[in-house]
Amino acid sequence: MIESQLNCEVLVVGAGPVGMTAALLMADAGADVVLVERRNEPGDEPRAISLQDESLRTFDTLGVADALKAESLLDTGSRYFGRNERLLAEAKPVPSRSGHPAKSQFDQPILENLLFRRAVEHSTLRFLTSTEVTAVEQDDHGVSAQVSGADGDVRIAAQWLIGADGGRSFIRRAAGIELVGTTQPQRWIVIDLLGEKHGRGPFAEFHCDGIRPYVLVPGVKGRLRIEFMLFDGEDPDAMTTPGAIAELVRPFRQRLDPQDVRRASVYVAHQRIAESYRRGRIFLIGDAAHLMPPFAGQGLNAGIRDATNLSWKLLEALRGAASEQLLDSYQAERRGHAEKMIAVSQRIGRVVMSTGRVTTRLRDAAIRGISLLPPVHDYLANMRFIAPPDVSTGLALTPGVGKPGLPSYDLKAAVVGQPVGQPQVSDAAGRTGGLDSFVGPRWALVTLGSPASTDHPANGTAEEYWDALGAVRLQLLPAGSTAAACPGSQLVLTEQEPLLVPAGADGGLHILIRPDRYVAAVFDSQHELTVAEQLTEFIDPHARRTDNRRSGSAEPTTPGGHP
Repeated sequence: MIESQLNCEVLVVGAGPVGMTAALLMADAGADVVLVERRNEPGDEPRAISLQDESLRTFDTLGVADALKAESLLDTGSRYFGRNERLLAEAKPVPSRSGHPAKSQFDQPILENLLFRRAVEHSTLRFLTSTEVTAVEQDDHGVSAQVSGADGDVRIAAQWLIGADGGRSFIRRAAGIELVGTTQPQRWIVIDLLGEKHGRGPFAEFHCDGIRPYVLVPGVKGRLRIEFMLFDGEDPDAMTTPGAIAELVRPFRQRLDPQDVRRASVYVAHQRIAESYRRGRIFLIGDAAHLMPPFAGQGLNAGIRDATNLSWKLLEALRGAASEQLLDSYQAERRGHAEKMIAVSQRIGRVVMSTGRVTTRLRDAAIRGISLLPPVHDYLANMRFIAPPDVSTGLALTPGVGKPGLPSYDLKAAVVGQPVGQPQVSDAAGRTGGLDSFVGPRWALVTLGSPASTDHPANGTAEEYWDALGAVRLQLLPAGSTAAACPGSQLVLTEQEPLLVPAGADGGLHILIRPDRYVAAVFDSQHELTVAEQLTEFIDPHARRTDNRRSGSAEPTTPGGHP
């Protein structure tokens, strides 16, 4: 047996979609990352099936979004049927401002293969497969993990450790973090099929007949997921036999070819969350941090948000610029939203899993009755019950908060604490694309308006801060303007109804965008120094180490943010 030691900056444990996303985001930025996974190949089970625009935006950063979209049913919604198959409600998210479909139905094995191949081929990421963590220790200076693999035992010393090792997380247990919550008593069987020839609309269908509730989720290229609630007393092994599966799906597939069954398994949903997302130098993301029922389709999306939120903050920590307040903002920004999504999933589940004639009649009558009220109809029809994250509890300089408070501006696509909209733009060289392709995963200070409206004396102290932060400075001009020849410094809106428009602030209006595309502040030129001073409480770029590998100053040279 060989025993050796590896040193790295960040150790990521678990190479599911969430762990691979975190590892790739940091490795792409130049961090020295080791990724450890028990398996030796990507997962082949179609587990998660619903994807939101924010997740696609992150995957676009990693260069896999287009390939994933080609294998996904885009821009989908949900339909809820009550007794006698009567439609109770149809819901579809409002169109996304992110540049990606608000909700899509995808195939997890395809996503895992895309990310796995990207990780294997990465020039600097060290990817250890068939390797399991057996022990973890930490002190004020770093984390030490003992791992066991095909080549023997290895000790990995890292500055930070990310636990992305799923619901049964060894890292969570090793860190002494409790997972609190409950498990729903109802069991479900999920059957993933190929060869579906029935044309279905772009909707997940929830059939709440009160007898045996079931869910249909269509995909592309003949994929179809069907889930049935099991009754008390039904044996899971018996219900997953070929004969039982054929009987369950008979209403949808008269003759079932066994080769068309990709997966048939019984699951029990959990609604649990880690008491803390951080313990010293150990962080939890994805299912290691939270488990939620599938009814709202938020499990994987919450995990991708975790990875995107945490990765840039750890990069600042590696640079020596992050305060404890910045690192603690990961939990402040992510845990509360995960709790809300767990609660929403539970509420939808109670509607879907209602049984009994009296209960389901009352449910149907109540839903039809309240849907007659315009505000309720809008709330349900536009899926506003799936609330977007709001990071204003963390690194976001909310208007009216702080010393002194910032003025408030009405920019629907640039709300402080929420993801910034992504308009289509072009530059002086004729390149066109979404705003992300010109910014990349780094800090950005975007000024709205014409050159005349933004002509103001530069604030030297603030300018120094933005330069030290590595923020890209862009000026967004109205449609029909001409961008200056200086590459990348000016962008012209190409949309007829642009998402971001000047609000007429004195001396120009600025949007400060975080590396994860959330709006940190919206302010006029008079408050620029105030914003820089308040941001220093989270990040002090002047404290950065001299190593510039992760400075965030590399400029994207092609749309998509990839050189």
